[in-house]
Amino acid sequence: MRNKISICIPTLNRGDFIGDTLDSIVCQLEDGIDVVIVDGGSTDNTESIVNHYQKLYPVIQYFKRNEIKIQPSNQGFDRDCNYAVELAQGEYCWLMTDDDLIISGAIKRILKEVDKNYALIIANTEIRSKDLSKLLTPKRPDINHDLVYTAEEFEQFAKLVFNHLTYVGSVIIKKSLWMSVNREKYYGTGFIHIGVIFDKTIDGNILVTSNPLITIRWGNAMWENNSSRAFQLWMFTWPALVWSFSTISDESKRAVCLKEPWKKLKILLSFRVRGYYSRVEYKLFLEERLKLRKAKILSILIAVIPLSLLYIPVRIKKLYRYFIL
Repeated sequence: MRNKISICIPTLNRGDFIGDTLDSIVCQLEDGIDVVIVDGGSTDNTESIVNHYQKLYPVIQYFKRNEIKIQPSNQGFDRDCNYAVELAQGEYCWLMTDDDLIISGAIKRILKEVDKNYALIIANTEIRSKDLSKLLTPKRPDINHDLVYTAEEFEQFAKLVFNHLTYVGSVIIKKSLWMSVNREKYYGTGFIHIGVIFDKTIDGNILVTSNPLITIRWGNAMWENNSSRAFQLWMFTWPALVWSFSTISDESKRAVCLKEPWKKLKILLSFRVRGYYSRVEYKLFLEERLKLRKAKILSILIAVIPLSLLYIPVRIKKLYRYFIL
């Protein structure tokens, strides 16, 4: 008998975290569940940790790509995510991350929901600090009850969850729906799952849960450790993906992101504050794109402003709120 759900986990060098992820899964295992892990070529202890769990839980499958000097990349994530789904034996695939946790009772909940034949289920999440000690966001999306969308309500669905879907772990999708889309055209976006979901209007009902089913470690994404990758992802790759879809209106797209956010000085400044924009990113991505001399000067000025100066207004605002408000 075919499994109901395959939990699909693409991974790369997550030895410090994947054990916690698997702990949150194996304590909830029951009939109808299997786990597929695709390793893009880890050079740390990820393989030995997964092998330990495999010996205890035969439903865990592990496939490793033996690639030399592999680095985290959008292309690698998309390819490994797709491969995990292709290997899955379940009717539904839960595209889980390799460092977050599935909340107790969540798998049992989803097992009940898949019997209702949804085409897609979006799991609510809670967001915690990297060490999980502090709750930062109690639920995302912030809704009070479960929502079900029909094919005719696809636009409303998009408005609610589009930004939430940057987190792949919230996606539980019918394998048949995934396989019906040309996935390769979304390789390199870093969001192959969003490409599959919005490639065409989904012919079937979509469930969005109101209770969190996953705990996210905030600030632990691979791209956050590489400023140039982060800048390219959010300034160019992400907008290009969002604006490529014909299934949602331009109004909804604008609510998600600007078509060319890199032209907005305010956005450049916010990226500078977060450490994702410097002279390096200016040289790599903006110098050739910017045509006006004024835009070039202002953009390079933002790129070289000392971060200590940018933090001063933030600190003043916090002090004002503390003492005055």
